[in-house]
Amino acid sequence: MNYEIDNDTFSSDAYSIPKFWDGIAWYVLGWETEPDENTEWSGYEVRTGNVVCIMVGDDRRFSIEKEDLVPIEREEYCGCCGQIGCCWD
Repeated sequence: MNYEIDNDTFSSDAYSIPKFWDGIAWYVLGWETEPDENTEWSGYEVRTGNVVCIMVGDDRRFSIEKEDLVPIEREEYCGCCGQIGCCWD
């Protein structure tokens, strides 16, 4: 799953996705991209409209709709386990 970094749009420390995974913090890697019909020649990819995210404490990539993301502050989640409300770290 390829992505294009966009730190201006995704400037929060982390995000929650209450619609699907309530209670877990997520990092946004960037906009999901995919090859178009000219990628072999041009090398360019196009945005799908979704965002590539990983759970805090994990490395598996997920494709999420941008509208489902809710920004959260660093103090709201554990940087080790990713649980929102955990204060271990």
